[in-house]
Amino acid sequence: MSPRRLMVMAFALFVAIGWLGGALGPALPDLADQTGGDLAALGGLVTAAFIGTMTAQIVAGPLNDRLGQRPVILVGAALLGLGTLGILFSRSLAATLIIGFMYGFGFGAVDISTNLLIAHRFAQRSVPMLNLLHTFYGVGSVVSPAVAGLTLALWDSALPAFGLGFVAVLIPLPLVWRLDNVPLPTQQVSAARGDGFSYRVPLLWALGFLLLLFVGLEAGMGAWTTAYVDRTTTLGKEVGALITSGYWLALTVGRVLGALYSVRFTPQTVLWACLAGMLGGSALLAVGHGSAALTVLAVLVLGLWSGPPYPTIVAITTATFPNGPGKATSVVVAMASLGAATLPWMQGVLLDRVSALAMALLFVAEALAMVLVMVAVQARSPRRAVAPAD
Repeated sequence: MSPRRLMVMAFALFVAIGWLGGALGPALPDLADQTGGDLAALGGLVTAAFIGTMTAQIVAGPLNDRLGQRPVILVGAALLGLGTLGILFSRSLAATLIIGFMYGFGFGAVDISTNLLIAHRFAQRSVPMLNLLHTFYGVGSVVSPAVAGLTLALWDSALPAFGLGFVAVLIPLPLVWRLDNVPLPTQQVSAARGDGFSYRVPLLWALGFLLLLFVGLEAGMGAWTTAYVDRTTTLGKEVGALITSGYWLALTVGRVLGALYSVRFTPQTVLWACLAGMLGGSALLAVGHGSAALTVLAVLVLGLWSGPPYPTIVAITTATFPNGPGKATSVVVAMASLGAATLPWMQGVLLDRVSALAMALLFVAEALAMVLVMVAVQARSPRRAVAPAD
């Protein structure tokens, strides 16, 4: 397959998973009515999908090392599509939760496999290409809630917008079917046989912990910005929701800029700049506590600098562990999911039971911890993992 078709396929896959990720939230009230449960019970669907995604992230990486990306993406896309239809038409809460696990598993398999595909096929340009790939996830996740708002206005239901995600999954499948399953490089074949890769390397877990902290901060900002703005300023929830949208838009713009600047700078340089920007943004959020102008500025700064770290860390991981990129990426992204599951919960506890300022200070602590972990990562990273793109 030509590089152009490969890029179209990968970008379409990420628009699809971004679309589904963005449309699920607005669809939850309709799914609650459809299954006869309340909204709190339907929150279990998000948990089931998360567990499925994390499970896929653990097992799909080694499968990519052994089998290549094509079969894993095909199976993942099939599970994701069937899971979407199952959720859409299920009338039972229990069945919806079970199907949610399948949906999440397919989501995770497509996510990690597409990341590895781009990292493998564009090894010399992995950082800009992965940033560009994740930009298309942002496109899907920004557009689908807007479409959900339109379908709610027209038909009083967000389910049609969620259903369009099934169509989005189908569109790139002909290209996935024609994807050539290129044999693994010689040094990776040994990894597929169980040689040459070790989970005991401290750098692997340092990269995982770095991504855990990052995703925890990123997800926390997305989850709590509306409530934080409402509690600390006079802007209200409606404006807070718009500021949250601005955060995700700024993050998407940051990924575009990351794709541009990573062509000229090493991955570590890009990552250092982002961590410095996130530390500055979180500090501004704490210092500007109570100020609407400073809070909005801090949210946008955090969003902008939060764009490149995830794809950049994945690129560093695959380059650092060429004898088992799938296994290494599975560890790192699974730890990221753990961060998404735990840190936003801690932030919410502080916001609700202590104070909004306490939550902002936790953001500062997380950003500072990322800087300290990055020092350890840089000290242990081999030079080949930090070369700029050609």
